[in-house]
Amino acid sequence: MTDDSQPETTTERWIYAGRRTGKGSKQIAAWIDPDGNELWYGAKHAGSSVGAHYQAKVIRHEGGGITLYGEPTFIQARDPEDTRCAEWAAEDKAARTRAARATAERNAAKQDALDEALAPLLTIAGKLRTGADRDALAAYVLRAINSAWAR
Repeated sequence: MTDDSQPETTTERWIYAGRRTGKGSKQIAAWIDPDGNELWYGAKHAGSSVGAHYQAKVIRHEGGGITLYGEPTFIQARDPEDTRCAEWAAEDKAARTRAARATAERNAAKQDALDEALAPLLTIAGKLRTGADRDALAAYVLRAINSAWAR
């Protein structure tokens, strides 16, 4: 006995078309459904092999939406005769390269040169316990900066 309010899942054969880059450089998994439509799902639903065939459990809704349940399961390697695989692989490599570049840029932005230069000084300052020691360090640093400006 089934609950009529919940549509039942069906199993379809999908082809993994690789990663794509969505909004904000977010990684998205591209799948080709039996009708040849490219469908995008979160990267957690990515396959491993571009062009390979997977079994996907889905619900097709009346309005055209498709809900993917669980992870698609690998069932067959890519068809060497499928000429679309090279195009998908190129798009996949481009998306992965864009993601790696965006990650490198974010990491570089976190490594500010001034912050790195100040790190040892801040370590020393953090160990000072008295106001007089802190004032002396601050005066020393200000004299050094003022001296550099005078050059």
